This record gives sequence, C-alpha cells and structure tokens, in this order.
Amino acid sequence: MTDLPSPADSASPEPQSVPKNGRLQATKTLPANFTRFHSLDLTNRNLIIGMNVTGVLLLFVFGWLFWGMAALLTPQLFLLQLQIFFSAMRISTVLIIIGLVVLLHELCHALLFWLFSRERPQIGFNLLYAYAAAPNWYFTRRQFVLIGLAPVLLLTLAGFLAMPWVSVVTTSHLVLALTVNAAGAIGDFIVVIWALGQPADILLRDEGTAVAAYKKTRDA
Repeated sequence: MTDLPSPADSASPEPQSVPKNGRLQATKTLPANFTRFHSLDLTNRNLIIGMNVTGVLLLFVFGWLFWGMAALLTPQLFLLQLQIFFSAMRISTVLIIIGLVVLLHELCHALLFWLFSRERPQIGFNLLYAYAAAPNWYFTRRQFVLIGLAPVLLLTLAGFLAMPWVSVVTTSHLVLALTVNAAGAIGDFIVVIWALGQPADILLRDEGTAVAAYKKTRDA
C-alpha cells in the first residue's frame, strides 16, 4: 500500500530569491526577511528641475563627444561643411529620429527586464513619456544597474559599429540619435548612481514614480 503524501509534501514550493550559490536573484516574491529601508522619489520638484537642466547640458557634451568619435571612425567627416550637416537636419527628420530613439531606448530596458525575469515586460506610451516596466518584480542591485544602463550601452555600441559603413549624412543622423539617447538617459543615470550608493546585497523595485530598496532585517 502506497502512503499518501502529506499536505506539506504536496504543497507547491514558494519562489526562492536566494539560489544554491547564495546570491540574490530577481524574484516576484519579496523574501520574508527583507524590509523596505530607502527610496528615490522621481517626482521630487528639485530633482526634476535638476534633471532637465542637466539633460540640456548633456546634449552639448554628448554631441561634442559623439561627433569626435564619429570623426575618428570616418575621417571624411573632417571635410564635412557645416551647411551640409544642417541641411540633413530637417525638422521632420529630427522628429523621426527622436521617435525612433525613444522606442529603441525603452526596448533596451525591456530586453534586460525579460532577460532577468523571463517574463514579458510592459511597454507603454502617453503624451509625456514612454516607459518599460516589470511590475511587482524585485531585482538585485547589479541587475538594476544593467537595466538602467542598457539603452546607452547597447545603442551607443550599435551606432559606433554602423558608422564606418554608412554615408556621411547618415552618420550625422546617427550622431544626433546617440546624443539624444545619451542625454535623455539622465533619469537612468541618476537612478543608477543612487542604486550604486546602496548596499550590494539588496533588492530594488521600480514603482513607477519611485525606486524602492529592500534589505535583510538584522535578526534574519
């Protein structure tokens, strides 16, 4: 006669946030011994003003940096006359480039969300901004930093790899796209810097208008 399994044996195991190697991993269930201890409010008025001012300044900084890199990769840019560059920057072209950059930027975030959670992330748009999110997921600090930096790292690398193979006019479009992407990532940079200032063994959750940090309680 076969013994029937006890209720404890038949119960489905709860998701684990700490694998066998002892390292934290992304989880949808906050461990019982973790508690919220800090948060970054992204709606803070002073922070928003600072982000906007810094973002404008970064347009010039990254524009200069990426144009210099483009000139090194494609030496013919040294001979490019200024009027040719500006003639390639029609308003319609600029708007299309900005729209594509916004879409690709959020897709990069979404790709990293999926890689770490293996769950389809949410991507949305409204009149003010676009976003990618993984609701109810808690990520390690390392994962959160990579998610935040993904658009700048991936799109910048892709742009530099493409420059030697495209025309001078297309290169100017790439420089604009890379500049808008990097300068527009000021919010990501702030979140990453804040996250790096927290302890390494924490979990982070994107709550939309804030980022919350969770750590182990002392008596765990």
